[in-house]
Amino acid sequence: MNGATNAVTSPSLPGSPAPAPSSSPSSPAPVPPPAPTPASERARVKLAWRQMPVLTALRRRFRPEKPLRDVRIAAALHISAESAHLLVSLKDAGAQLLLFPSDPRTVDPGAVAELERLRAVRVLPGEPGALPEELDRFRPQLLIDNSTLLGVCRRSPRAAGELAGATVHSRSGLRTVRELLAEEPDRPPVPVIAMADNPLKSAIETPMGTGQSTAAALIRATGMQLGGKRVVVIGYGTAGAGIAAYLSALRARVTVVDVSAVACLRAVAAGYGIDSLTGALSYADAVIVASGTHDVITGPDLDLLQDGAVLGNIGHYPDAIDVPALRAAAKKVLPVAPGLEEYQLPGKSLYLLGGGAQFNHVCGDGNAGEMMDLSLSLHALCTVRLWERRGQLPPGLGEMPGELTDAVARAKLRSLGYVA
Repeated sequence: MNGATNAVTSPSLPGSPAPAPSSSPSSPAPVPPPAPTPASERARVKLAWRQMPVLTALRRRFRPEKPLRDVRIAAALHISAESAHLLVSLKDAGAQLLLFPSDPRTVDPGAVAELERLRAVRVLPGEPGALPEELDRFRPQLLIDNSTLLGVCRRSPRAAGELAGATVHSRSGLRTVRELLAEEPDRPPVPVIAMADNPLKSAIETPMGTGQSTAAALIRATGMQLGGKRVVVIGYGTAGAGIAAYLSALRARVTVVDVSAVACLRAVAAGYGIDSLTGALSYADAVIVASGTHDVITGPDLDLLQDGAVLGNIGHYPDAIDVPALRAAAKKVLPVAPGLEEYQLPGKSLYLLGGGAQFNHVCGDGNAGEMMDLSLSLHALCTVRLWERRGQLPPGLGEMPGELTDAVARAKLRSLGYVA
């Protein structure tokens, strides 16, 4: 008989005296977590920076060298603790910075406060209508873009007048650049270096970082026990593959939807089910849009979803899920938890994560600093390279210099204690 069994109190026999009340104190009431303070928010941001040793080393190197002295850089990024570290590093390199949030719903107030405290950057409100005038006034010489700035600059001769080059962070941003080049093939663009196809991002940061942050945000927002749940992942690119792997590791039953037969074959080879969009939506407990495209789940698709289904998007386009159609169909919309809303439709309720924006940022912390350290360090190095070799590089999309990729990989390995 073990100790736990000995500790169980025997039931009272008829006629025996009632047991004396316990003298042990009652359990204390749960204490809510303290509200964030400026000091605690700064500590959280600094913790993220500590998890980015490669970028920290570059920042130390840039500080005395000032390779970007007085260079005007405009950036459109998710404003997070990690992207703030990149911007502060460029400021220490001597740059003047203008920042436009990729999505106002994913802005980290603690990161903004730290940028303002360090006077590192001027942060614009997330209103696209004001962007052309601001860029005309700022006249950037370099861009760090998600998918917004390069298009504005190409439509404004004044904004693009001194532009020497750009780096593009996301795959949707890369798609936008290719569309711009196809629309205006006779207009020579500046050199553009894209991160999306770099192996440090496509094979490591995106699948592992986005996979983990998506699963964590889904659990945090909904409290869902993933084991046995039918989770549909729409889009089996680098992000979708990583999300499927993390959800499957948590015992979810993953079904992949993709228009590409090759992507579907990859999903089947990895052990997942595949289905059409209409078929998969009918049984999904949760749907995660990872295709990075517009208009994936439209108004008519909402009728296919079962009661209680959870919808979320991790792509850069907030219209991947038709939120206006969802709102129009709902009799009532109720906030359930931070970043989670219940839409009460006739006969069923649907739950939306992050308002249709990238919910791994809205409902969670985004990708971990250890992962973001890779691409943001590449941004820093490529920005310096573009400036140092301005006028020498061919216009249009260029490949990431292999020696920069290798340098970041080796530095990361050394930070993890490996000989590289």
